[in-house]
Amino acid sequence: MILRTLCLTGALLFAAPVMVHAKEDMAPAVIVETADVQVGLNGLVCDFCSIALNKTFKKNKAVAATYVDLDTKILSVVFKEGHSLDDATLTKLVKKAGYSVTEITRKPVKSL
Repeated sequence: MILRTLCLTGALLFAAPVMVHAKEDMAPAVIVETADVQVGLNGLVCDFCSIALNKTFKKNKAVAATYVDLDTKILSVVFKEGHSLDDATLTKLVKKAGYSVTEITRKPVKSL
């Protein structure tokens, strides 16, 4: 009975969606494509890692949506209109979630 409960619990935990706190109308591909910044990460291994990162970033008022790709170990962040976070703040948020930054890539600013 305990083994069955553990197996069921494990299956449910691994079935949790990676994109927990993104806007409901934004699919992961849209978030990645429209991301204002992409953060390379160290230490990601499971869905719990992505949940922790999403939760930490969504608490910040500048963040509209996040998506963690566990295969590439990249966090994509979409900011709310008129908002942004500097590299130091991004790094601080990643460290707060328990991970480290390998690189930060920003979307090129379009000139008018």
